[in-house]
Amino acid sequence: MLRSFLTWVSILVMTTALAACCGSTACDCNDTFADAVGLRFDTLGTSSSPAFKVSELRTVFLVRRLLRPDAQQLLLADTVQLERTTLQARQPLILNNTTPFSQAGNRKLDQYAYRVYLAPTRTAKIHSFDYAIDSVQLTTEYQADGCCTCFNNTRKLVYVNGSASPINLKDADGENGLVELNVLRKP
Repeated sequence: MLRSFLTWVSILVMTTALAACCGSTACDCNDTFADAVGLRFDTLGTSSSPAFKVSELRTVFLVRRLLRPDAQQLLLADTVQLERTTLQARQPLILNNTTPFSQAGNRKLDQYAYRVYLAPTRTAKIHSFDYAIDSVQLTTEYQADGCCTCFNNTRKLVYVNGSASPINLKDADGENGLVELNVLRKP
């Protein structure tokens, strides 16, 4: 009886110590951009790729649709209109699990295809630019240290404009940093 009481007390003390340790430790997972795709529109241009004008990057439309729609979702697409300042137009457009679209259930960024277009209005028939993100393939591993569980992407492949060859956006340093996709205008 005394032995079981001492075992119980030992477990209680260890659990309390571990809880105190974990409760006072902030988790710094550095995973804000783990799944994110950053789109950087080329505002400088080259001889083979004319620059985007900052004025046309002030209004950007994004359309999201499920890659494999279920019976309840059918083929519905979400559209967001982003109004950007001149400074923001030169910054990357961030596409993430909860930005700029809200997260639907537990669906992540890689369960959708996206279309980006530049136009004066949402319903404009003529766009000055169209860009398709056909799919994003993510592979994630979880890392735990006792108090914190974080995740790290080990693969982030982005397929664009019908290409069979993906663009690798995985952070080479393994720090889940934002690796930007350079969006060029074709002449």
